[in-house]
Amino acid sequence: MSRNTLKTALACAILLAIGYAANAQQPPRWTTNGVLEMENSYLEPVSGMGSTPSEARKAATLEIINRRNMATGSSAEISVENGNVSARVNDQLIVKSRILDEYTEQVSSGQYRVHLLAQTAKHPQNTFEPVSVTSDYPFSARCLVPGMQQLYKGQTVKGIAIIGAEVLAVGGIIVSESLRADYSNRASTERNARLMTEYIDNANNAQNIRNVFIGAAAAVYVWNIVDAIVSKGGKHVVLDKVAMTPYATPDGFGLALNYRF
Repeated sequence: MSRNTLKTALACAILLAIGYAANAQQPPRWTTNGVLEMENSYLEPVSGMGSTPSEARKAATLEIINRRNMATGSSAEISVENGNVSARVNDQLIVKSRILDEYTEQVSSGQYRVHLLAQTAKHPQNTFEPVSVTSDYPFSARCLVPGMQQLYKGQTVKGIAIIGAEVLAVGGIIVSESLRADYSNRASTERNARLMTEYIDNANNAQNIRNVFIGAAAAVYVWNIVDAIVSKGGKHVVLDKVAMTPYATPDGFGLALNYRF
């Protein structure tokens, strides 16, 4: 019995540990978002490939400019400073953008992809709406259901691990209680003293195992609530009272650009 209990506890711990490790490697949630149009600006994820992170970042930055399509056939000077991106033609500002977040991944040996979350003004004179990127999430009733808040935060493997651990514990309670009831019934009708004693011992063992599973289920449930409240989730965008409508990005034209990074 003690070995089985230990194996169950270790299995739960391993599943949760795998969930933590997998979640740490997941890209921010905004990398899969579409383009959002706001009153003064566009919010969009862009990406670029390169043999180094620096080259990939440069390609992603140029994609910000290309998408705006504001200087066809002109020689534009691009500058990036403290996360702010601008394009000028003859000292006239034609594109104003800022980088809110960045994520780098190695897709193969010697190849990197850099994802940028950019907020680009519709007009260079426009003021950016307040937008932030955070890994914090407000309290939700999902916290009361094992694994649901983790799934909502983008912690897929961890959420599945918590659900699996809770299902395993509850299943253990049901099976061990069924065994306890069965052995108790047998003991109450058995006339053979040796068999009666054996059934009583088996019922007591099943009861002990049931109690262990009850404790495990309670521990996983409490841990789920604590983790759901305090753990960081996938990075997501927070807009402060900003109206959003779908926006389709047009195909960009080729630009002759002089780079200054």
